[in-house]
Amino acid sequence: MSKVTVGFFDGIHIGHQKLIQNIYPGILVTFDTSPKVFLKKINNCLLTTNQEKKEILSSLFPQLKVDFLIFKNIHHMSPEQFIKYLKQLYDFETICVGYDFRFGYKALGNIKTLQKLSKKFKYELIVQKPVYFEKRIVHSSLIRDIIANHPQKLSEVEHMLGRPYFITGIVIEGQKIGRQIGFPTANILLPPNKVIPFFGIYKSQVEILNNQFHNKTFEGLLYVGPRPVINNFQISIEVWIKDFNENIYYQPIRVKLLRFIRKIKNFKTLKAMVKQIEKDIELAFP
Repeated sequence: MSKVTVGFFDGIHIGHQKLIQNIYPGILVTFDTSPKVFLKKINNCLLTTNQEKKEILSSLFPQLKVDFLIFKNIHHMSPEQFIKYLKQLYDFETICVGYDFRFGYKALGNIKTLQKLSKKFKYELIVQKPVYFEKRIVHSSLIRDIIANHPQKLSEVEHMLGRPYFITGIVIEGQKIGRQIGFPTANILLPPNKVIPFFGIYKSQVEILNNQFHNKTFEGLLYVGPRPVINNFQISIEVWIKDFNENIYYQPIRVKLLRFIRKIKNFKTLKAMVKQIEKDIELAFP
């Protein structure tokens, strides 16, 4: 029997994981682009990039088949056209979706639509009920809000995702100010539309994703925000890696946010900034 589930599954949180268990080892159908980004031009709204999503799913559900549909090719389809299209692609007998699943042109299709179409297209419908954490429904939008606005609640994010929130990006060259003051940092080029954490300092775990450092985890401090002390007001995302001084320019890196240390501060001098960094390190790694 062919079983499928359909959705964007941003974050692959514990609600998504519960849903996927209903069809595993079946087929997960998702989209190459977030419908919100495509239709509303919203930025900074992704918990997981496509590559991160693939890696998480492969780790949690190694026998799951994952297909990415090109959203711009299907967003104009009516709900019935979309289900017909899916049926032709996968010839499924069971489809499982979340309680709030919407689909088709202008998101006009919902659970009632799927129930109505089940007789015509001959499939069983399974609807995953909400999953709760501390009396709140686990939802991607809730997790995004905490990351962007309530960093002191990062432990809640970890519970809802089933892992720490992480950022994956390429290390790029910066102005090398950190190296000059004795705290070299890796500047990270953030993927488009990724959720930017609340500005501040975070205790982190760091992985350099190449063969040389495979399976090694380092401790670090992540900085998110502008750098007014050097007259750079663009958003910077950079990580100081404890006991590490290798050249990793243009290497992929992953930083897991473990705990919020403090909000960003304005410093008049580099000396004042160094003193604060020393305090941050003592606080993060007593």
